[in-house]
Amino acid sequence: MARVPPAAIGPLRLPSPGQRVAGRFTFGGDRGLEKYEWPYIAIAGPRPGPSVLVTAGIHAAEYTGVEAAIRLGRDLTPPTVRGLVVILPLLNRPGFYERSVYVNPEDGENLNRIFPGRADGSWGERFAHRLLDEVVVRFEHAIDLHAGDLVEDLVPFVIYRETGDGVLDMRITRMANAYGATWAVASAPAGERPGSLYAAAAQRGVAAILAESGGRGLLVEEDVVRHVRGVTNVLRTIGALEGEPERVAPPQVVKSFEWLRSPSEGIFHVRVRVDQRVRAGEIVGEMVDLVGEPLATIAAPVSGVVLFVVTSPAMKKDGLLLAIGAL
Repeated sequence: MARVPPAAIGPLRLPSPGQRVAGRFTFGGDRGLEKYEWPYIAIAGPRPGPSVLVTAGIHAAEYTGVEAAIRLGRDLTPPTVRGLVVILPLLNRPGFYERSVYVNPEDGENLNRIFPGRADGSWGERFAHRLLDEVVVRFEHAIDLHAGDLVEDLVPFVIYRETGDGVLDMRITRMANAYGATWAVASAPAGERPGSLYAAAAQRGVAAILAESGGRGLLVEEDVVRHVRGVTNVLRTIGALEGEPERVAPPQVVKSFEWLRSPSEGIFHVRVRVDQRVRAGEIVGEMVDLVGEPLATIAAPVSGVVLFVVTSPAMKKDGLLLAIGAL
């Protein structure tokens, strides 16, 4: 448990106990990173307690997470906080006003696939390295807010990684259970490269989870409220916010996270919707070419629940189609 919040965490100036500060920071000494400033809100409670980092917008067009983080930063007040809560509502600063899907426009990298980054790497790798080393690992808990991207629809779920450290894994699971989602993923997507922020944080000893709500580039109030309510309940559960946590049912953990990709470029006709149960071998969509000739049928590799679908029909070869959580 933190005794007294420090004056700063990396480039972030922090308030004294019982105070709140909102501002911007940058990563000095790197001309590429210094082009941007990142917003943050920090709330230091008058009493000791945990240190918690809430992040959003690592994918720039996942607006539900960004809006929820901003709302949390405005709603939380120092008298109700124990310890320190810091909120970074927009990580993919280069991509936000460009409405960038998946990647950051500085180097075309997906920022949530390159952690822990490299000090001498690409723009995204340098950002990941400094964010993780200078900010994230200085906290005891971390919550990364996501949504379906501009071309994705999803059913709300949480993701976490088991580390093999029994005490840390218990803390992570407790956070995931408190968010209030129906589904949880505890394993990496099949065939997907590692490098997510929450997983890198957990490997460095931070109790970290990722939460998904909303998508399609829409600010649906229900989806924003789900994130705000979920994070609030996590904060109360770990003792960072006064008040009794809601009693919510723990999520059902899927056995694996299967991502389906297109075997060719073309138009994808999806046959399923999010939160739908499917059987192994069931046809979930078809690929056709630009004159409507069939190219391929897409079958579910496992029985399970559809966690997200890509809503844009235009597909490159190896383009992401949908994901199934195996049951």
